[in-house]
Amino acid sequence: MNAETKIDKPVDATDSDFRIFSTQLDTSDLRSIVEQLLPDQGAIEVQRDVAGKEHAWHRHDTDETLVVLDGHVRFYWDQGEKVCSAGTVISLPAGMMHGSVALDGGATYLIAFHQADLSLHG
Repeated sequence: MNAETKIDKPVDATDSDFRIFSTQLDTSDLRSIVEQLLPDQGAIEVQRDVAGKEHAWHRHDTDETLVVLDGHVRFYWDQGEKVCSAGTVISLPAGMMHGSVALDGGATYLIAFHQADLSLHG
């Protein structure tokens, strides 16, 4: 990991089935974040949602890690919801039902369809 990227310990483990971390991942060193999210072979997705864009209830066959880069998104799952902002990391196991909606100003985030090797996930 690049020495300039500061990753704090998580303080908000929201559910035992998955984790949302509200401590701020420093998103200014985008290259380091991308390198950490990339699988050994493959790609990650950059997603931009305009305000009001909703990804209604769905699930994936693989684990999923999201890093919010900009804006705010309301993330919801069967046991609650949380407003996430830049630096928030969301870690989901395969098969978990969830959804999201971008709030005022929209949101940009990275999605890795695997359990990412970030120091937050130890």
